[in-house]
Amino acid sequence: MKYLLILVVLMCAIFIWRNNRKVNTKLREAEQKREKIVDMVACRWCSVHVPLAESVRGKHGGYCSSAHLRKAEP
Repeated sequence: MKYLLILVVLMCAIFIWRNNRKVNTKLREAEQKREKIVDMVACRWCSVHVPLAESVRGKHGGYCSSAHLRKAEP
């Protein structure tokens, strides 16, 4: 009977430990997904959304390409 009680306590401890590992893994994955989020800006000429880092900046805002920048700001 004593060994059965020790076995049950040991199994509960293993279950709790494994469950906490899964939660930590999910939190890490969610954090990595948040890091991938990029700021977007709409093109002032055609309204297509492009990443801010790839946009072409003009006097009046961001554009998706230099051709649209030339059309909007001659």
